[in-house]
This record gives sequence, structure tokens and C-alpha cells, in this order.
Amino acid sequence: MRKPPPPSRENPAARRKTPGLSLSLGGGWREAMETYGEAVGLAEAGEGAAAREILGEFFAEHRKILVLDGESALPEAMTAYSVNLAERLGFDLVLLSVLSGPRTEAQARAAARPLMEEAARSGVACAQLLRRGRADEVLNAVSLELRRVEFVITRRPESERRAAALLVPEFSLKC
Repeated sequence: MRKPPPPSRENPAARRKTPGLSLSLGGGWREAMETYGEAVGLAEAGEGAAAREILGEFFAEHRKILVLDGESALPEAMTAYSVNLAERLGFDLVLLSVLSGPRTEAQARAAARPLMEEAARSGVACAQLLRRGRADEVLNAVSLELRRVEFVITRRPESERRAAALLVPEFSLKC
């Protein structure tokens, strides 16, 4: 059985564009590409606020970088790298302090202060989460809870990273 030809082949007038009429097929990739195209066009025209508003409506959640805080304070190099990367990518930062052993919440909050201050100076949104448990389990739970976590920055050795079955990419800094 033969399929009927598409309407545009049957009627050449149907192929002509009608002035002032625009069709937009919504859903999925097409909608995302149309939104990005519109935002890029506005940004190139110097309308950054309007472009951010359009993308903000499309993506209500900001993209995030999750930074895993170890048992001690974050090294200065890791703080600078995380804030710089978040600033360049336009992402938010979330510092995840996994409490295990004798470390207290007050100690974790004090250890987070340099990252929070550096993020504030750079205009990067930053928050701290305190959780108890094993690092891998907490990382997976928090990455699902927060949504739009793009990747994790840690200081864990490669052997620990390979053993973990994280749901998001993990990058380890040697500092």
C-alpha cells in the first residue's frame, strides 16, 4: 500500500510562506534549540538581561558544580579553581561537607568560609550542605536531590574514584 504524498507536494501554494505567520513545533530538542537561538540572538544584540530571562524561564534550575569537602579545610588552590570554573561556566557552587568521625558541623562551617567568601567576591552563588554518611552514598543522594549537578570536584585518590559508582562525572584535583 502506497502512502499519500505530503501536502507540500500536492499543493505548491502550501509551500509558500504566509507573511506574519510562524509555526513553532514544541517539545524536546527543537524547543531547546529555538530557545537557545533566541537567547543567543538577544545576547549578541546586547540584550543580556532579556537573554538571561528567556533562559531562566526555560531552565528554572541553575546548573551546579558540587565540591566535596574532605575531613580538613579545602586547599586554597581547590577553592580558587572551583570558584573560577563556576564563574566562567555560569554555574552555581554547592559545597558538600560529609561529616564522619569526630568532625562537627561548626568545624565544617568554619572550613567552608574561605570558599563562600571567594564565591561572594566573584559573584558566584554558593551554598553549603552538611550530611552524615559514606561519601559515595551521600554524593549520589545529593546529586539526585539537587538536580542539574553537572559534575563533582574532589581531592580523592584515583583508586577511591574508580571504586565509586557515581551518577555524575567526578574530577579530582591533586592539591
